[in-house]
Amino acid sequence: MRRRPADDGSILVLSLGFIVICILALAVVVDASSAFLARRALQAQADAAALAGAQAIDLDAYYAEGAASRIRLDPSGIRAAVERHVRRDPGEGRLTAVSLRDDMVLVTMSDRVRPPFSGWLTPSGAYDLTVEAGAVLSYRPGS
Repeated sequence: MRRRPADDGSILVLSLGFIVICILALAVVVDASSAFLARRALQAQADAAALAGAQAIDLDAYYAEGAASRIRLDPSGIRAAVERHVRRDPGEGRLTAVSLRDDMVLVTMSDRVRPPFSGWLTPSGAYDLTVEAGAVLSYRPGS
């Protein structure tokens, strides 16, 4: 059987193309997974910070009246409690906003993530991603 000269090396070219496509697909999956994991860790940190803020009740009223329905969150202590928790938990996240609205503590955090594969393309950080997470915790006083 005679081989045609045009077929020589065609399998090699197809194989190399397939390998390049597989490597690019792997890079996209690894970069997306990295951003997902960073956001999940940031979400856990925001949840814990919101819980710390929701524990900032008016202690003077609590000690005077007990756990009554009149006990409310201390607006001045919420931000301090959240910042204290974020400093104590050495995560990578940066506290963006803390607020109190209708007995709900709202915490927003952000972080910059450098993807493992596409992050090395430019040293200036042009491919860094910003991930954000927010948490809302509702304070329900006892009856």
